[in-house]
Amino acid sequence: MMIDQIARILANLALALDYSGEIIDADDVVKIQEIMGSDMQALDLESRRMLSDAFRRIAPEYDGDFRKAVQSMPEDFGLEDEDLD
Repeated sequence: MMIDQIARILANLALALDYSGEIIDADDVVKIQEIMGSDMQALDLESRRMLSDAFRRIAPEYDGDFRKAVQSMPEDFGLEDEDLD
């Protein structure tokens, strides 16, 4: 599914930012993630649901802490908030 590929790209980017250590300034990481979350929240309700489901579907592809991080991305990026419409 195309939405799974998009979720995988977003998850990989978010994980790279989270685990970049001191390569990327922590404040910059937060700013980038806030922008990503805002852009995802701007999606229509059905698209947010599809993306949330895709994050959960692809999470088992990751190990350990990465899996937990991907599973929590729908909540972390505010995709679960239906009041956004």
